[in-house]
Amino acid sequence: MPTKSLASPARKRQFGSERSTTPLPIVHDRPSDSKITWGRLAILVTVLAWLNYLVYTIMREFLNNGTQSFRFTTEAISYLVVVTFLTFSALMYLVARQGALQRFRDHVRVPRAELDSHFGAQQRSMTVLVPSYSEEPAVVRATLWSAALQEYPALRVVLLLGDPPHPTDAVVAERLAYSRGIAQQIEAALAEPRVRFSDELLICELELAADPAVSVEAVRELAGHYSWAAGWLDRMKAAEKVTDHVDTFFVEQVLGGLSAELALTATALNAAADENTAPTKERMLELHRRLVWTFSAELDTFERKLYASL
Repeated sequence: MPTKSLASPARKRQFGSERSTTPLPIVHDRPSDSKITWGRLAILVTVLAWLNYLVYTIMREFLNNGTQSFRFTTEAISYLVVVTFLTFSALMYLVARQGALQRFRDHVRVPRAELDSHFGAQQRSMTVLVPSYSEEPAVVRATLWSAALQEYPALRVVLLLGDPPHPTDAVVAERLAYSRGIAQQIEAALAEPRVRFSDELLICELELAADPAVSVEAVRELAGHYSWAAGWLDRMKAAEKVTDHVDTFFVEQVLGGLSAELALTATALNAAADENTAPTKERMLELHRRLVWTFSAELDTFERKLYASL
């Protein structure tokens, strides 16, 4: 199981840096009706306040004092324009906020089964670019692992190294050499689960082509694959060295979160097998593909400064 290189020095936490290890929610919290009502009221109050200012301040000055001089008129109109622009900016913020609140209220996430069905028919490739300039190798490694473990049919992760290609400092040269090899290390580490699950997907496709009926034994076997994948991630988790909140986030949220999801799927499949029920043929293929897509990623490194011109 891959571990951190000893060549990567301990990171020094910057003063005032974020310590949170809890990820942001995937979707915004559903706003209450009272929050939306207060937002509408704020828009109304803003418009009424501007009209009140226009009528009772500017108009009254002109009615009471007249156009005493060109200077007075210019100053009054200029002040009105400034206040109008300030009020308009506040109004636009309130309108945009109100629209966002209404979208958050009406938003419904697409069901997982519908996503699986879509990607079963549409398998376009996607490239993830990870830029790096004099970054710590441990941070680059965690970022590449996080990207590589995303579930997608055809995923390519490319590390864009912007470091000077020929450093004279020995420490910098060692860090650069390690960063250059991270992509290959991750791809090599993913080889075992990738080959295992790709072979199992092929076997499943052949079996279901011969006999569309899904057996309870096939369900238990699939559950075993999910358990194996969760165990693989748990072993990697145990081998990780945790030194700060960044490492904690990677271990608990990236590795631990994915492991928990796979273990939960294994539990659900075993429960279905215990009740002598089985998913449909299409669902079995989708569940097999999920394992293949999660642990299959092409990784590469590109150093633009090795070229005089692109």
